[in-house]
Amino acid sequence: MNAMQPAEFQPITAPTAVKIVEAAGHLFLQRGYKAVSINDIIKAAEVTKPTLYYYFSDKEELFVQMGLRVLAEMSSQLQAALQLPAALPQRLAAVATVLMDDRDSNMRMMRHEMMTHLSAAQRTRLAQAFFVHIFRPIVELMEQALAEGLVGRYPAPALAKMFMGLTESFHEFAHPPVQHGEVQHEALFGPSDLGHDALVDLFLHGVGSRG
Repeated sequence: MNAMQPAEFQPITAPTAVKIVEAAGHLFLQRGYKAVSINDIIKAAEVTKPTLYYYFSDKEELFVQMGLRVLAEMSSQLQAALQLPAALPQRLAAVATVLMDDRDSNMRMMRHEMMTHLSAAQRTRLAQAFFVHIFRPIVELMEQALAEGLVGRYPAPALAKMFMGLTESFHEFAHPPVQHGEVQHEALFGPSDLGHDALVDLFLHGVGSRG
């Protein structure tokens, strides 16, 4: 799990480049990809146009770099969770904490904007980075769990997808998107009391009666 990741899936780390990406990221998340211009980014980052183009070929590359930074940050936290000297349920709960971080709303927005505005090549690049940074490490955890007899019936990739699907569903109920004028979530569904322990229990044992 500690192997070096391919360079194409790592964000740029030069300080000026990071400053530009962070400025662009704030604008993309506030306004959406289409509404942000290169001039907006230059102004927000307080750099010149030649400086921006020294590091980035276009706005699309800036958006991709924003995505790579988010995935790299999640990857670092995910590795820490996976390497905890703890039993599988505790490690799964730690992984769920990473996946259900409040950044999830930004990730959803990024996925929407990616599918709407990026080229097929750049969408593939981000998808592959997601596989390397997020999905593959969780598959490796499921392979360990299978080897230890702690889970069964399904191959590791399917188990990883199930677990990630559960985290997204739990996060949706805990942090639903609320638009102006909507009925409050708790008024319809009641308070959200499904925590990480419940998620892990559901994943490992299902909802059927054990009696």
